[in-house]
Amino acid sequence: MSVAATRYARALLEVLHPDRSEGGLEQLRNFASVLSRESEARTIFENPTVSTERRLGLLNKIGDALALTTPVRNFLGLLMERNRLDLLGEVISTYERLLDEKQGVVRAQVTSALELDSRQQQAVAARLEAVTGKKVRMQVSVDPSLIGGMIAQVGSTIYDGSIRQQLANFRSSLAQD
Repeated sequence: MSVAATRYARALLEVLHPDRSEGGLEQLRNFASVLSRESEARTIFENPTVSTERRLGLLNKIGDALALTTPVRNFLGLLMERNRLDLLGEVISTYERLLDEKQGVVRAQVTSALELDSRQQQAVAARLEAVTGKKVRMQVSVDPSLIGGMIAQVGSTIYDGSIRQQLANFRSSLAQD
């Protein structure tokens, strides 16, 4: 992450934390979604030759449509005025990471051989919370090549309970004997 994106994200989090931090994140995501769908709006915001008044007018119209709070509008206006709106995606990612740190949350990427139902996902989350000592937000995906079981990655730590890995370990131990 860039230093600038980190500074902007940290500043916004300081303004919004604790009561409005989740809502602010959702508002940033919604605004970024509009910019990705509406290339004309993005062009206007990122073009420094377009008058500030016109860009602020567009920001207010979009802000009204998305029900953006004043702190989020001011933040987006600041990014726009400083021609840093191109950092918005990075700012959002950094903001998420910083918010997770403040809330004692870790993100886990869980890949299983089969689709996990909600009960199974809750059980995996509970186990990962017990191991990490923190609240876990999981992103779950399916990879049939695992044959069975699952792999969980939390930060740089990988917990591999897949049948594919167990077979590889078994094969390795047979080759050594």
